[in-house]
Amino acid sequence: MNEIYRVMEKYARMMASQDYSTGVSKLMLETSSGVYATADGADMRCLKESDVEKLNIDKLPIPKDEMKAVVYSQTPYCHLALKKARPFKACLDDMAQVFGHTAYIADGRSSNVSAGKSIGKALKGNVGCLVLRGTDKKGDGNGYTLTMGRSLYEAVVAMTVLEKSAEITFLADKIGGAIPLARWEARLMRYIYAKKYSKAEEKVKTAEIEKGAEAEAKKQETFEPHEQNMRELLVEYGKKLVRTGLVQGTWGNLSVRLDEKYMLTTPSGLDYMRLEAADMVKVEIDTLKYDGNKKPTSEKGLHAAIYKKRPDIGAVIHTHSKYCSVFAAACKDMPVTERFKETFGETVKLAGYALPGTKALMKNTAEAVGDGMGAIMAHHGMIACGNDIEKAFANCAALEENGKEYLDRL
Repeated sequence: MNEIYRVMEKYARMMASQDYSTGVSKLMLETSSGVYATADGADMRCLKESDVEKLNIDKLPIPKDEMKAVVYSQTPYCHLALKKARPFKACLDDMAQVFGHTAYIADGRSSNVSAGKSIGKALKGNVGCLVLRGTDKKGDGNGYTLTMGRSLYEAVVAMTVLEKSAEITFLADKIGGAIPLARWEARLMRYIYAKKYSKAEEKVKTAEIEKGAEAEAKKQETFEPHEQNMRELLVEYGKKLVRTGLVQGTWGNLSVRLDEKYMLTTPSGLDYMRLEAADMVKVEIDTLKYDGNKKPTSEKGLHAAIYKKRPDIGAVIHTHSKYCSVFAAACKDMPVTERFKETFGETVKLAGYALPGTKALMKNTAEAVGDGMGAIMAHHGMIACGNDIEKAFANCAALEENGKEYLDRL
């Protein structure tokens, strides 16, 4: 029970650390010894061991056997979607990958004898849905958001990505509306993520207490001073991206130019807050060949394309930050406010859409960056550059701040 509580407490804190309220919320976890849940009304900010209780069931009450964790939440923009009876589609690749193609509203009212079927239908192709529990005198809906995962980590990240996607959908109304991804593209991205991309992190998160020999070996690795410094800077700025809210989960990537031949990138699919210097991957810029067993970010070619086109660039950051993602979801250039014109010019250009990790995406993004310091990536997010990682991070933060400033004025 102590280990189960430790895991539950960790992800309760992860929920409570968001910059918005998760409302009346609950965690459920299926283990080999049964199903555990947080008690009704438990405070996620300071979960006590007595708040975790074993339920009298062997399996979670959901129709997907591979899913071992469920999160119930009432986040602001998902609640607004429920209130307005507005299901929303994936307009960005992170929602498509992590959640699925559509956040449907299931009729979970007690008066609906088919509530279970309604929820099951809404979960088809998705790892969650919005559940309607009732309406007020004005006809506004209320209820909760359900998200699932193979681990509590996945279920909580699905909650955060879905809430961001809901907010972006509403914000994009200011600039003409969000444009959904094609359903087949969203399904393809979800399939690839579930089968391949998330394996590295999922393996770690479903074995929270294991400490293998690999971790010990990793700690013993050393590199020449310049490379070691660059690796440590990537770790530092990866964590800064998380702390400042510029990335959610593992969606985003960083790189630095090591020398004329090589770059260092963050690895694929691992939580930034867990990364160490030895986790960074050394990649040859021209061939994209890499050292070691860890895979580099799937967008390594995107970073390499910018380094090849721009010898003055020493670091590249790709994120799915919220305000930049509004323009990515609407597939529009980002106008630049007066305060940021010296850095970005009159407009931050939109890179034409292409599937993640493809040559078309590399080409489109490098062209959109041009001789500037950033670009919006249609249905993806943004890219920011700098002559070093400190400047790239500053440009990344400035680009997000510019997006917020512009949208706030509308």
